[in-house]
Amino acid sequence: MTTLNLSGQDLERDDIVPKLLKLKTLLDDRKEIWQRISVAKRKLWVTSEKDPIMDIAYDIHKYLDNNFFGEDYYSDDT
Repeated sequence: MTTLNLSGQDLERDDIVPKLLKLKTLLDDRKEIWQRISVAKRKLWVTSEKDPIMDIAYDIHKYLDNNFFGEDYYSDDT
């Protein structure tokens, strides 16, 4: 089993947090429209590659869902 070394992660977090907050702000700018459109239009929006911020957000979502937080990772079956 690999050992995870968490030393220095505070510095990494401090570097990432401002960028994450900026991403959240940019997503908040889209939220009102997002909430008003249909699911089909939402899917088109995130897959159209016309909005670079939504591209990043969707890539992060897919990565986390596929690797950390998806249904398979919450299963008690081992």
